[in-house]
Amino acid sequence: MQITLPAIAFGGSASANAVPPAHDPWTRWLRAVSLGGQGFYAVAATELRRMEDSNCGPVLRSLAASTRAAHLRQGGRHHRAAVHDGAALYIVGQRDLGDPEVAAARCDALTGLAADNLGRGMFGAADILLCRVEQILGDRDTVPAGDEVAWIWGQRLDLRWRWVRAELAMYTSDPAAAVEHAAAAQVIAVAGPSLRHRIKTELIGAAAAAASGDVQEAGERAVRVADAAAAARQLPLQWAAAKLLDGVGVRRVGAGDNWAARAERLGCVLAERGGAMR
Repeated sequence: MQITLPAIAFGGSASANAVPPAHDPWTRWLRAVSLGGQGFYAVAATELRRMEDSNCGPVLRSLAASTRAAHLRQGGRHHRAAVHDGAALYIVGQRDLGDPEVAAARCDALTGLAADNLGRGMFGAADILLCRVEQILGDRDTVPAGDEVAWIWGQRLDLRWRWVRAELAMYTSDPAAAVEHAAAAQVIAVAGPSLRHRIKTELIGAAAAAASGDVQEAGERAVRVADAAAAARQLPLQWAAAKLLDGVGVRRVGAGDNWAARAERLGCVLAERGGAMR
């Protein structure tokens, strides 16, 4: 059975299937999402640039810009990411939020900008942007559910909002709120089709546990993330889990190995693929 690009990008099959070529702007975006999840940032950026040169509509152009920002942000380049998230918001900023795809694109751009500001220490700005996302999410009549395509316009937006809310709580010394948002994110992720999003949600939960002082739980959850990300070939999440495990003091991986060394090796691989992890 042929696995579709939506299933690879937002389903559970990224580890078992090669990413097929794209044939239109929609599949080009899905291909870029899939490649970025595996850490092939340079190839993903090429696909996103091709979308910019095509005649795709504003929603896809906005999603392409948000995706480019997400890949930069994963490497710690929050200032550069903000430029692309700002462009993503501008593209759909004056369009009708009654269109669920426009609303989704705007939520993606605003959530990305909140994460960019969080990474730059601008916590008040991040909070304001997240409040704007919450209002858009709350105004929806229905939340699509079901397959991977419905997930893109539905619960995925709520999940990303919860991630950044949890991270903002960690940065602003509110570990109880971080744990609460991480737990709510877990419920959304488990009900969704995306393996990658489930793994990242577990990583957010591990970080929230560390922020609350439960180093044992943080370590156990981060090890699960590292194992699941390795099995799914999600190198950026492997790297992030290794960095977290080193940060909470879990040193040993196996004979002659430790998490710091593993993070360094993974960072080198990601650099070869076009990412510079900070």
